[in-house]
Amino acid sequence: MQVLSIYDKDISELKKCFNSDAYGNIKKLPSDKSWEVTAQESLVLKRDMAYELGGGMNKAISSIAFTTSSECVSDDGVYLMGEDLQDIKEDISYARFTFIRLNESYIKDIQEKNAEALHAALRAVDYVRYHNFPKGYMMRISSVKEREPVRVSKQAIADGMTFSHIGSEMINAYRKRKEVEAVQIYFLTSKTADYELLYDKAHRIEQITDSLNHMFNGLVMDCSSCKSRELCDEIDGMKELHKNLSSI
Repeated sequence: MQVLSIYDKDISELKKCFNSDAYGNIKKLPSDKSWEVTAQESLVLKRDMAYELGGGMNKAISSIAFTTSSECVSDDGVYLMGEDLQDIKEDISYARFTFIRLNESYIKDIQEKNAEALHAALRAVDYVRYHNFPKGYMMRISSVKEREPVRVSKQAIADGMTFSHIGSEMINAYRKRKEVEAVQIYFLTSKTADYELLYDKAHRIEQITDSLNHMFNGLVMDCSSCKSRELCDEIDGMKELHKNLSSI
């Protein structure tokens, strides 16, 4: 079994959600815009921010899923449901989903040879999100709390920052990895979006990633004691994948 196919169903279901009437019109934005990216995190203090995406009691959702399927992720793209950064005037609920297509031959080759190398490759791509710092756009990522509030500076808004700029720079960062073939980023600020449902979807994806990490790190085959047992029972091919990885 190809390891990354376990995300495909969730990617497809999320895309169906995004195209439903409840989320408003989905807009494809230019993905070739440039914005200054700093070497270190762009610090935005409260007094300097225009607003915070996901600030206060608002939802701040983020998740990343991988695939090797061109049907799931055909090409690069930045998509928006809701208001763009220039139109937002206050703290609101926010979500960002990133879907990344990796080279199938590359993943298959290292999966067959070395589980540790496969794990390292996936982690390296995943870690890109923690090392991309658009100026004036401070992402406060918490993988433990599964939240990603973002402080946007007044100066960035004055300079014309949009989600097109942010998405383009994120895609550029991911595409520097040789195994990455395509990246699609979905930003949601829609007031009609079901953020509880989106959180559940994001949480499930993070559970899959956590389960993969567990398999790679421990490779324990005692299903009765595994914290990922329920997820393995639910997702087609998860147990088969675990057995395959344990034999590498």
